[in-house]
Amino acid sequence: MNKKTIGWVLLGLVVFGAVSFASYHIYQEKVIQSEKENKKVLNDRLTDLYEDQKSGYFKADISAEAFDDLASEVKNQRGESQTLEDIDQAKKNFEIQVGLNDLFESDVLNGLDLSARPILKDPEENKIKALKEELGESPAKDKDWGQDISMLLGIAETQSKDFANAESDVTNLVNKGTSLTLTDYLAGVKTLAVLPDGKFKGQLLDKLAPVKNQLANENDSFASQIQQSDASMAAAEKSYQERQAKALSERNKELTELKKDLAEKQETYDSYKEILDSIDNSEKDESSRKKAESDSRSRESDSSRSSSSSSSSSSSSDEHHPDDN
Repeated sequence: MNKKTIGWVLLGLVVFGAVSFASYHIYQEKVIQSEKENKKVLNDRLTDLYEDQKSGYFKADISAEAFDDLASEVKNQRGESQTLEDIDQAKKNFEIQVGLNDLFESDVLNGLDLSARPILKDPEENKIKALKEELGESPAKDKDWGQDISMLLGIAETQSKDFANAESDVTNLVNKGTSLTLTDYLAGVKTLAVLPDGKFKGQLLDKLAPVKNQLANENDSFASQIQQSDASMAAAEKSYQERQAKALSERNKELTELKKDLAEKQETYDSYKEILDSIDNSEKDESSRKKAESDSRSRESDSSRSSSSSSSSSSSSDEHHPDDN
């Protein structure tokens, strides 16, 4: 093999290596770009599970399955461990909210709606303590959502103690039997008075009814004082709930403003998206029009060349085959 041949072989190898190297990097860039686009799509999907991700509020009426479905999709993607961690933490936060709502007779936080009259189902001291610990470990504890969860858990904790005290006092009154005095009764129902008007309080009142009737039947004076106690109980309950509702009412006003602000932002976003889509469609239409014009000119040019070629061929034929005449 002479030097010239060797030189061409080496040059070919260098060119092949350079082209392969460039092709590999182009491929890598496309893979990285595709991964970035996939990650953005998945992160956007996670964002869609929130009313407002910045403040931590989830959309109303979603379930934990929504996070599981998204996590399953992410697991099929390459290198999305951070996104999976974000989804896992979001699900944990959502489950804290579900656990909180389950403590009460109806949802106290759903989307950006905060109940002004939370009523605990039962004294649930252990569950409340567990939820407080879970919230304390959450990165979202300092967000607005976390602060509201903490406030509602505080209300649950207070009600739970009040429920437990009232239940204990009512049980003691019932157990006194015939030795029960009016003084015992009036002292015992004070803890029952402040409870919010719900199922648990109703159960305690039903339990107390025989004792109340026993005292009322003993003499008219007892009956009158029991009626006064009932009126006092109603007033105490109203005062208790008004104090509790005040803070929640103020927070509700703030959440209403947040909802309004988010709605305005969404409206602005939708407006911009319509404009961008319109511009994008116009550019596509313009590109299609130019392509159509270019194809038309190309066809006309081909037709012209074909016609010219045919004419030239005919002329050449006449020159080589003159008329016999």
